Amino acid sequence: MALGTFIAGAYSATYNAVAIGITEQGIRLQFETKAEEIGESDAYGEMLIDFIFRGSRLSLVWEGLEYKAGSVLPFWPWGGLGTPGVIGRLASNVAMALVMTSTTGTPAVATPATQTFSKAILSPNNNLELLYNSKLRKVPVKLTCLPYDSGGGTIVHGSST
Repeated sequence: MALGTFIAGAYSATYNAVAIGITEQGIRLQFETKAEEIGESDAYGEMLIDFIFRGSRLSLVWEGLEYKAGSVLPFWPWGGLGTPGVIGRLASNVAMALVMTSTTGTPAVATPATQTFSKAILSPNNNLELLYNSKLRKVPVKLTCLPYDSGGGTIVHGSST
Protein backbone atom coordinates (compact mmCIF):
# COMPACT_ATOMS: atom_id res chain seq x y z
CA MET A 1 0.00 0.00 0.00
CA ALA A 2 1.28 3.47 -0.91
CA LEU A 3 2.20 5.87 1.89
CA GLY A 4 0.10 8.65 0.37
CA THR A 5 -2.06 9.75 -2.51
CA PHE A 6 0.42 10.96 -5.12
CA ILE A 7 -0.60 12.25 -8.54
CA ALA A 8 1.75 12.73 -11.49
CA GLY A 9 1.35 12.72 -15.23
CA ALA A 10 1.72 15.03 -18.17
CA TYR A 11 -1.17 16.79 -19.88
CA SER A 12 -1.40 17.68 -23.53
CA ALA A 13 -3.16 20.93 -24.37
CA THR A 14 -4.84 22.72 -27.24
CA TYR A 15 -5.63 26.40 -27.70
CA ASN A 16 -8.51 27.02 -30.07
CA ALA A 17 -8.31 23.29 -30.92
CA VAL A 18 -4.64 23.59 -32.06
CA ALA A 19 -2.00 21.65 -30.08
CA ILE A 20 0.35 23.92 -28.10
CA GLY A 21 3.08 21.27 -28.24
CA ILE A 22 5.67 20.22 -25.72
CA THR A 23 6.23 22.50 -22.72
CA GLU A 24 9.29 22.77 -20.56
CA GLN A 25 7.71 21.78 -17.24
CA GLY A 26 4.02 21.45 -17.97
CA ILE A 27 1.23 23.98 -17.47
CA ARG A 28 1.00 25.75 -14.12
CA LEU A 29 -2.47 26.67 -12.86
CA GLN A 30 -2.27 29.78 -10.67
CA PHE A 31 -5.00 31.27 -8.47
CA GLU A 32 -4.78 34.80 -7.14
CA THR A 33 -7.32 35.88 -4.55
CA LYS A 34 -8.49 39.47 -4.39
CA ALA A 35 -9.61 41.09 -1.18
CA GLU A 36 -10.27 44.36 0.55
CA GLU A 37 -8.15 44.31 3.67
CA ILE A 38 -9.39 45.54 7.03
CA GLY A 39 -6.00 46.44 8.29
CA GLU A 40 -5.88 49.87 9.83
CA SER A 41 -7.77 50.85 12.93
CA ASP A 42 -7.42 52.97 16.04
CA ALA A 43 -7.58 49.83 18.20
CA TYR A 44 -5.12 47.58 16.33
CA GLY A 45 -2.91 49.95 14.34
CA GLU A 46 -1.96 48.48 10.96
CA MET A 47 -2.59 44.88 11.99
CA LEU A 48 -4.54 42.86 9.43
CA ILE A 49 -7.66 41.89 11.39
CA ASP A 50 -9.86 40.61 8.56
CA PHE A 51 -10.57 40.99 4.87
CA ILE A 52 -13.48 40.92 2.46
CA PHE A 53 -13.17 38.44 -0.38
CA ARG A 54 -13.48 40.32 -3.70
CA GLY A 55 -12.98 37.59 -6.28
CA SER A 56 -10.15 35.71 -7.89
CA ARG A 57 -7.97 35.50 -10.95
CA LEU A 58 -6.99 32.24 -12.54
CA SER A 59 -3.97 32.00 -14.82
CA LEU A 60 -2.28 29.32 -16.90
CA VAL A 61 1.48 29.62 -17.34
CA TRP A 62 3.91 27.59 -19.43
CA GLU A 63 7.03 27.83 -21.53
CA GLY A 64 6.55 26.23 -24.91
CA LEU A 65 9.47 24.35 -26.40
CA GLU A 66 7.92 24.28 -29.87
CA TYR A 67 7.57 27.39 -32.01
CA LYS A 68 4.36 26.64 -33.92
CA ALA A 69 0.81 27.88 -34.39
CA GLY A 70 -0.52 26.35 -31.16
CA SER A 71 2.07 28.15 -29.03
CA VAL A 72 2.36 31.43 -30.96
CA LEU A 73 -1.42 32.14 -31.09
CA PRO A 74 -1.86 32.37 -27.30
CA PHE A 75 1.45 34.27 -27.06
CA TRP A 76 -0.06 37.06 -29.21
CA PRO A 77 -3.84 36.68 -29.84
CA TRP A 78 -4.51 40.23 -31.03
CA GLY A 79 -3.47 39.72 -34.66
CA GLY A 80 -0.31 38.88 -36.56
CA LEU A 81 2.82 38.72 -34.44
CA GLY A 82 4.27 42.22 -34.36
CA THR A 83 0.96 44.01 -35.09
CA PRO A 84 -0.91 45.95 -32.40
CA GLY A 85 -4.31 44.47 -33.21
CA VAL A 86 -7.58 46.38 -32.97
CA ILE A 87 -7.47 48.88 -30.11
CA GLY A 88 -10.57 48.81 -27.92
CA ARG A 89 -11.51 45.15 -28.41
CA LEU A 90 -12.87 43.24 -25.44
CA ALA A 91 -10.58 40.42 -24.39
CA SER A 92 -13.61 38.18 -23.88
CA ASN A 93 -14.38 38.50 -27.61
CA VAL A 94 -10.86 37.36 -28.53
CA ALA A 95 -10.40 34.71 -25.80
CA MET A 96 -10.35 31.09 -26.92
CA ALA A 97 -10.68 27.71 -25.26
CA LEU A 98 -7.67 26.00 -23.75
CA VAL A 99 -8.27 22.28 -23.15
CA MET A 100 -5.89 20.12 -21.14
CA THR A 101 -6.08 16.32 -21.42
CA SER A 102 -4.33 13.90 -19.07
CA THR A 103 -1.97 11.22 -20.33
CA THR A 104 -3.39 7.70 -20.41
CA GLY A 105 -1.76 5.22 -18.04
CA THR A 106 -0.54 7.83 -15.53
CA PRO A 107 -1.91 8.51 -12.02
CA ALA A 108 -3.29 11.79 -13.42
CA VAL A 109 -5.56 10.00 -15.90
CA ALA A 110 -8.75 10.93 -14.01
CA THR A 111 -7.63 13.67 -11.63
CA PRO A 112 -8.96 15.39 -13.70
CA ALA A 113 -9.16 13.68 -17.09
CA THR A 114 -9.68 17.05 -18.79
CA GLN A 115 -9.75 20.69 -17.82
CA THR A 116 -11.35 23.24 -20.09
CA PHE A 117 -10.95 27.00 -19.81
CA SER A 118 -13.35 28.45 -22.39
CA LYS A 119 -12.23 32.08 -22.17
CA ALA A 120 -8.42 31.99 -21.98
CA ILE A 121 -6.54 35.07 -23.20
CA LEU A 122 -3.08 36.61 -22.91
CA SER A 123 -2.79 38.16 -19.44
CA PRO A 124 -2.84 41.96 -19.29
CA ASN A 125 0.38 43.87 -18.59
CA ASN A 126 2.37 40.81 -19.59
CA ASN A 127 5.91 41.51 -20.81
CA LEU A 128 6.51 39.10 -23.66
CA GLU A 129 9.90 38.03 -24.92
CA LEU A 130 11.13 35.78 -27.71
CA LEU A 131 14.83 35.08 -28.03
CA TYR A 132 16.16 35.19 -31.60
CA ASN A 133 19.58 33.53 -31.62
CA SER A 134 21.18 30.09 -32.02
CA LYS A 135 19.42 28.71 -28.90
CA LEU A 136 16.04 27.02 -28.74
CA ARG A 137 13.28 29.59 -29.23
CA LYS A 138 11.05 29.04 -26.20
CA VAL A 139 7.59 30.62 -26.17
CA PRO A 140 6.58 31.92 -22.73
CA VAL A 141 2.82 32.14 -22.25
CA LYS A 142 0.68 33.47 -19.42
CA LEU A 143 -3.06 33.36 -19.97
CA THR A 144 -5.85 34.74 -17.82
CA CYS A 145 -8.96 32.58 -17.69
CA LEU A 146 -11.86 35.01 -17.82
CA PRO A 147 -15.01 34.01 -15.94
CA TYR A 148 -18.13 33.10 -17.89
CA ASP A 149 -21.69 31.93 -17.26
CA SER A 150 -21.72 28.13 -17.57
CA GLY A 151 -25.52 28.09 -17.52
CA GLY A 152 -28.18 28.99 -14.99
CA GLY A 153 -26.19 31.92 -13.65
CA THR A 154 -23.23 29.80 -12.47
CA ILE A 155 -20.03 31.80 -13.01
CA VAL A 156 -16.87 29.72 -13.54
CA HIS A 157 -13.32 30.08 -14.84
CA GLY A 158 -13.30 26.57 -16.27
CA SER A 159 -14.58 23.02 -15.93
CA SER A 160 -13.19 19.54 -15.29
CA THR A 161 -14.21 16.00 -16.20
